[in-house]
Amino acid sequence: MQKVKKGILAGIALILGVAGSEAAEWNVKDSVLVIEAATVAVPAQAFVDREDFHTVRVAPGGKLAEIGEYAFMGCRNLRNVELGKSVRKVGQGAFRECERLVRVAMPGVKVVPRECFSWCVNLKAVELSPRLEDISSQGFSYCRELEEFEFPPTLRHIGGNAFSFCSSLRKADLPDSVEELESYAFSECRSLESVRLPGNGKLLGELIFSGCWNLREIVEPSLRVPSFDCNSTLFEDAETWLYDECRLMVPSQAASFYRRAEGWKLFKQIEEL
Repeated sequence: MQKVKKGILAGIALILGVAGSEAAEWNVKDSVLVIEAATVAVPAQAFVDREDFHTVRVAPGGKLAEIGEYAFMGCRNLRNVELGKSVRKVGQGAFRECERLVRVAMPGVKVVPRECFSWCVNLKAVELSPRLEDISSQGFSYCRELEEFEFPPTLRHIGGNAFSFCSSLRKADLPDSVEELESYAFSECRSLESVRLPGNGKLLGELIFSGCWNLREIVEPSLRVPSFDCNSTLFEDAETWLYDECRLMVPSQAASFYRRAEGWKLFKQIEEL
C-alpha cells in the first residue's frame, strides 16, 4: 500500500513539474502560488481547501494548458488568479467556493464549465477569451459582487442557473449568437434592470428572470416570436406584477404577434423598437 501511495504522489509531482512527495506544497512564496513554466496541467482537487496563498499565477513562458476539476475549490484566501492564454480548459468546479476571490484572468478559456465560479461571493472582475462560447449551468451562480459581464458575439450557450443570485448584476446584453438560454439563467438577480435577449427566435428556457424584481426593460429583437420551454414564462406565477412594471421592446413588424403570443402577451407595456 505504501508503494502505491508513493507512486500516486510521484505521478502528481510529475504533472505539476516538480519532484518528490511534497507536490502539494510546491512553490508557494509570500502567499503567491507560482505554477512552474514546465507544468502543463493542474490535477483535479490538487489544492482543495488550501489557505496558504492569495494569488495564483503562471511563471513567465509557462505552458499550462488545463486546470482540473475542483482544483482550487474552497481556497478561502484566494483573491487573484492570473493565467495566460495557454490555459484553454478548466474543469468543473475548479474555483467553486473561493469566497474571497475578486479577480480572474484566463484569456484563453472559451468554456466556463459547470459550477466553475459558483459561490465566489466576492468575484468582481472576470477576463475570459473574447471568443467565449459556453457558460455552463451554475457557472457564476451566487457571485453576489459581479456587477457587469461582457457577453461576446461568439457565445452560443448559457446554462441553467448560470448567473442565479448574482445580486449586483445590473445589465445583460445577450448577442444573437446565443442559441440556447436555459431555465432560471438569471433568476434572483435582484439588481438586474435591463436585458437584451438574443434576436434569433430560438426556444427560451423556463422562468429565466424569476426573482428579478428590479427588471424594468426587456428588449427582444427577434422578428420570429420565441416560445418558452414547457409552455413557461419569464417570471413566476407569483410575480405577475412584474409584467406591469417591466417594459417589453420588440420590432415594429412583429409587435402584433408578440401581443397575442403566449407568455409575451402578459406584458402591459409592449413598445416598438
